[in-house]
Amino acid sequence: MSIIFKDVTYTYNKGTPVEKTAIKGLSLSIGSGEFVAVTGRPGSGRSTFVQLLGGLIKPTSGSITVSPRNSSELMACRGVGVVLQFPERQFFEESVYDDLSFPLRRAGISEEEIETRLRDALNAVDIDFHTYCDRSPLELSSGEKRRVAIAAILVLDPEVIALDEPLAGLDGRGKREIVKELKRLQGEMGKTVIVATQDCEGLLRICDRVIFLENGTLTGDGGAETIKGIASRTSPIQSLRDALKAKGVDLGNGVFDAEEAFLRIKGVK
Repeated sequence: MSIIFKDVTYTYNKGTPVEKTAIKGLSLSIGSGEFVAVTGRPGSGRSTFVQLLGGLIKPTSGSITVSPRNSSELMACRGVGVVLQFPERQFFEESVYDDLSFPLRRAGISEEEIETRLRDALNAVDIDFHTYCDRSPLELSSGEKRRVAIAAILVLDPEVIALDEPLAGLDGRGKREIVKELKRLQGEMGKTVIVATQDCEGLLRICDRVIFLENGTLTGDGGAETIKGIASRTSPIQSLRDALKAKGVDLGNGVFDAEEAFLRIKGVK
């Protein structure tokens, strides 16, 4: 699958006094099987990018071309499944089973195949089918909700999974679990994974590529070294490092996460 943004612009409330352009003349392509982080400061256009990619909103101008392997009606929007920042907003049924099976029933899939798809999707995100199928999705932990929300997309077998801030509000363990599952989706299931996030540190070790947006425009696009440089500039850890350095405590250069920052602080004599 290939995804091509060609001179895409999106403006909220166009023609009104509160008009705001969130994406400006964006042109880029994403290849099959890539793991891409879309990052930038607040207001950079990350979430709008994901919504455009998933077909939740249409460009004000320009075009987005998504070429899937096939045109099955069971695939998510144009082969792209979107997981929102707040997964509880995606749940509307009383049980995990009913929520995940809803679109399959609408498509006339047999109950036998539905159960198989649900088992496979939940297993892919390390959720036990028997333990969770009858539970209310709203009663799950934050990390469990994220994983079940991903499973709800996987039952449709999209080629691309796009997630908006999947690490937001999670503790260290929860973040590590989600990162592990996303990498498995790419490596074992061959999915293209696109993550809009301000928490680039949590994805540094597994991303193939980072796209950096600033005020809706593309200002960085590259591999591991680019990721490190961008994360260093945008990370809250950078602010901590600068503040400590101003007080005479130098933690050194390079990108590192909160845990490593703590260890470096402990090591400062």
